[in-house]
Amino acid sequence: FFLKMDNFFCSFCGIKIYPGHGSLFVKNNLKLHYFCRSKCRKLFHLKKNPLFFPWTIFNRINRGLDLENLEKKKIFNIKKTRTTLTYNDQIVHRIVYELKRSELDKTKKQSDYIFEKKKKKIKVV
Repeated sequence: FFLKMDNFFCSFCGIKIYPGHGSLFVKNNLKLHYFCRSKCRKLFHLKKNPLFFPWTIFNRINRGLDLENLEKKKIFNIKKTRTTLTYNDQIVHRIVYELKRSELDKTKKQSDYIFEKKKKKIKVV
């Protein structure tokens, strides 16, 4: 009976975290963030951008430094991927139509409410 121990990567600097090391932060939406040291955790919670810290893997990739040495140090390798979103025109037009329609219904209800309120005031007096 063996437990599989996964290696995780720091959510801030991208360094590999071995089992039993680092810390884990769980957001309300159940998103997991792993940190290799308290320095990374504190900067993450201060909402700092890792691109501006020269010791992070993200900055090194951005500057175009030697990535082969980074892979030897067992540091997270980021693959640049680009996803394109495709939209169905019929669905988009239908959603826009429904939004406009709901706006018109809302204004109609408001005007009816105001009209009824004025009617009641006139009857009371």
